[in-house]
Amino acid sequence: MESLGINLGLLASQLVNFTLLAVLLYLLLYKPVLRMLDQRKERIARSMADADAAREGAAKAQQEYDRKVAEAQRKAQELIAQAAQTGEQAGTEIKAAALREAETIRRQAREDAAHEKAQILADVQKQIANLSMLATERVLGQAVDADLQRKLIDQFLAEMGGNAAHAGEAKP
Repeated sequence: MESLGINLGLLASQLVNFTLLAVLLYLLLYKPVLRMLDQRKERIARSMADADAAREGAAKAQQEYDRKVAEAQRKAQELIAQAAQTGEQAGTEIKAAALREAETIRRQAREDAAHEKAQILADVQKQIANLSMLATERVLGQAVDADLQRKLIDQFLAEMGGNAAHAGEAKP
């Protein structure tokens, strides 16, 4: 082997050095990096679960709002029917007064429903903001400037609220 220019002692020492280096790199870098990546994957999965929970909460709030609107409309229809029956019995003047009263009640029901919707949306926005701050802290692994993050989240939700309001106005 010497005639080929290969020094067996040097070759053996280099193989041992390479093996030691590979084992050290495996223990000191590869395993910790894999552990860190697994932890990050878990944090992201938890954040996604939190976001799903917030989405489900918003859907439940929307269903509750729709139920209350339907109930208010049903009550308004009952009042209109009752007022119409009374109006037929008492004459045109009583009928007109009953219809005005029913319209007032319907408008009040709409206002109450709109107020309830605004309150529910505000609560959902607060939950989303809190979950967003929590998710950001988990993803980054450190605390962030809460005031700046709250300001950015409030600004985003305000923009989204404006868009949602315009979308809601387009519906009959």
